[in-house]
Amino acid sequence: MAVDNQKAETVTKWLTAQKVECQQVPIEDVIRETQKGLTVFNLVSSSIPPKTLDNMTKKFGAVIESSTEYQQKIKSLATRPQFLKPPSQSALSPPQQSAQFHPNQDIQNVAPESIKGKPIPMNYPLMMHGDTNPIPVNTCIDAMRGYGRTHTTRAKEPYKQYGFKQGDIALATGIDKQVAFRVGKQYQITPDMIADPVYQQQWADMEKHSPKALPELFTGKQQVWGLHLEPLGDYVEGFIVPFPEPQNRAAPNQEVQTQSVTIDDLRNWYNAADKLGRSENYKKRIVEVAYGFKAGEQLSAQALTVMNKDTFELEAISRLTQIAQRIGMVWGKSDENGTQVQGKIYDLAFNSQQRDLTILQKNGEVIFNLQSGRVQTNKLTPQILQTFEDVNTQIDKILAKSQTQQIDLQR
Repeated sequence: MAVDNQKAETVTKWLTAQKVECQQVPIEDVIRETQKGLTVFNLVSSSIPPKTLDNMTKKFGAVIESSTEYQQKIKSLATRPQFLKPPSQSALSPPQQSAQFHPNQDIQNVAPESIKGKPIPMNYPLMMHGDTNPIPVNTCIDAMRGYGRTHTTRAKEPYKQYGFKQGDIALATGIDKQVAFRVGKQYQITPDMIADPVYQQQWADMEKHSPKALPELFTGKQQVWGLHLEPLGDYVEGFIVPFPEPQNRAAPNQEVQTQSVTIDDLRNWYNAADKLGRSENYKKRIVEVAYGFKAGEQLSAQALTVMNKDTFELEAISRLTQIAQRIGMVWGKSDENGTQVQGKIYDLAFNSQQRDLTILQKNGEVIFNLQSGRVQTNKLTPQILQTFEDVNTQIDKILAKSQTQQIDLQR
């Protein structure tokens, strides 16, 4: 059951009063619902009194049995802005709500039809290869938000793949953010450019990756394309909102302000580390940091960076798991052991109930293995994640076409 997250506490109390057995699903397992401002509960069907079920059905409609229909319903909901105060904190009228942003920010209303093409995924970590990250963020989408990322590299022609052209306004998407950008010039990156240390450094300055990432990722590719872009602001409910004020990266031994960090963040970090299969010593160190935080110590810049990296990695894996399940619904073959998919590049095997997922290359190499919700093997790269995002887009088209055909049949 998915409910407005501002009413989660009230719903919990009501379910308890009705003697319904329920458990809140961790947000890392329901990333898409969380983006929409929802909290998800697992209910034990046998514990729901018939009268209560009847009342719930009358008020909210019948239970959606189809996983595909449920995903379509969630997708149709508006993404809730992450930095607006909920109504319970301030019952503001619409004209006053703009005051929730930075006082010096201007808000530009952009009609939805002004956004061109498909969103371009930027939900990947920055690849530093041991180099020091000079900016205080760790993902491609955040590097666009005031930290100078003005370029992206793709294995397909960007204009053709995403359906926009130079001068258009388009969207880049992360796990919980959308950034509007003006599309710049696209160009082919040649093998000589990839091998050129001068271009590697220019590329790194634009992308915010390490220069070492370019030859590692793109050497030997049939085509490599670069796309210049001009980030304009966060895209929130039809508005382009200026980015928050950039933060300065703290020196290695410098403490950072952590007013926005809570003990719950540290608990979530521990849980993320556990699910990512980190070592016991690694998790023990998180506990030590948490004890220090409770005692009034501030988080170091290094600890904050590692926490954000672990959290982001788990979010990316949760997203991959969701896409794998959608792939299974469209192309999979299911039996008592779960669902298997034979693909052109990768094979999948997953069991949703046991929270198992294995992704193999055609040569049999395991590139990702999740057992009982915990990572055992992780050789994922941004390119692999991009491949799955592309497949997810294909599924959207298939479902949209199927829905159109059903409508035509009903006429």
